[in-house]
Amino acid sequence: MRALELLKAAQTNKYAIGAFNVANTETFKAITQAAAKLRSPVILEASDGEINYIGYKQIAALARIYEIELGIPIIVNLDHGKDFESCKKAIEAGFDYIHIDASKLPYEECVDITKEVVLLAHKHGLPVEGEMDHIQGSSEDHRKENTKNLQNPSLYTDPDKALDYVSRTGIDVFASFVGNLHGEFADKEQINIPLLQKIQQTLPNTYLSLHGGSGIDDNDVKAAIQNGVIKVNVNSEMRIAFKMTLQETLNKTNEVAVYKIAGKAIEEVQKIVEYKIKLFGSAGRLTDTNTSRAS
Repeated sequence: MRALELLKAAQTNKYAIGAFNVANTETFKAITQAAAKLRSPVILEASDGEINYIGYKQIAALARIYEIELGIPIIVNLDHGKDFESCKKAIEAGFDYIHIDASKLPYEECVDITKEVVLLAHKHGLPVEGEMDHIQGSSEDHRKENTKNLQNPSLYTDPDKALDYVSRTGIDVFASFVGNLHGEFADKEQINIPLLQKIQQTLPNTYLSLHGGSGIDDNDVKAAIQNGVIKVNVNSEMRIAFKMTLQETLNKTNEVAVYKIAGKAIEEVQKIVEYKIKLFGSAGRLTDTNTSRAS
């Protein structure tokens, strides 16, 4: 239960661990270098598209190498696992944390699949994050759009339903929809802190995860952490920075060696990760646990 020990330390000390998506060796370097520089635990995660590009075993192996070389604890997370089989593959490949997202299915089916994943993951000592309300948006570039069309309070998490979901599935971490959106938008996402407080009160023994960390107002992020959030997901902001910086570099050079071209893009992504780690309060927190495999 190594990952759970890191989550428990975050809860006890009122900070959140950043969960950053990896898409290639460049983003691996940017995230791990930021975490090592700030002496922070970190979650490296990949969803279906990223896993299909890199590979389950390859992601787990690279993470273990960086963890040992840099001396920092790294949780490898399956982000938005789409079904039981994808979760099973991640467990077999050596992932530390499983997020099953069956929120697009009818509620009873969502509960059944989540329960099945929990049974398997817990046999391997791994925590499971569950999601019953589909969090709106996507990881595309939404910077010309406003959030108002997607922040529909009628779709937000109902605390009582969340209690039923958690009680029946046995998940360790709950991902709620409280106004947070996937993507970066023209305006900042304003999340419903009173609703998050109610969810925390209703689920006192369940860790809380916050998706959509790229576009949420910083003050709301801090308030969310003070109200039980111990994991914040970030992806779109990094993707946009990587693409825009790489595009700018390519427009200015005739260089064809990728390792000579990618340096600036890595630096810009690392800056974002460092900023988020400081915002989440996890910088300098390696002494909270002794869970690094390198220790």
